[in-house]
Amino acid sequence: MDHLTAVLKGERRADLYKLETSISTDALTALSQEYNTRLFYLDGKTITNKAGFLDAIADAMAFPRYFGQNWDALEDCLTDLDWLNGDRFILLYEEPEAFAQGEPSEWLVALDILRSAVDYWRAKNRPLSVLFKGNSTDLVGLESI
Repeated sequence: MDHLTAVLKGERRADLYKLETSISTDALTALSQEYNTRLFYLDGKTITNKAGFLDAIADAMAFPRYFGQNWDALEDCLTDLDWLNGDRFILLYEEPEAFAQGEPSEWLVALDILRSAVDYWRAKNRPLSVLFKGNSTDLVGLESI
């Protein structure tokens, strides 16, 4: 839990992490608010493909109407975020397995774009971290917190 708290407080490097801490979404939301960190939630059980992922992330992060429902537009919105308040951002993606298994090549593109956005915001000192909660083998190599 200490590593998760450090991410929420901005004391740990913003990155893509595999969340292995046993914490409910409600408890994580409350903890995020305590540290002025905006939490956005993706329910991976309902995301099985690129279109579903783009719809879900646009809805969760309140993307502007001009969002174009494609990878380039996703990267553009994830590296803008001017419409959002907060010192730090966390995207919690529970059960990403359905997308990872349903469209493996598109899943890898999504991961690459998320990683790029995390790097972008880290350089701007406005951290964005992505927490994946689930058992996807496609998360191998991500640090666990």
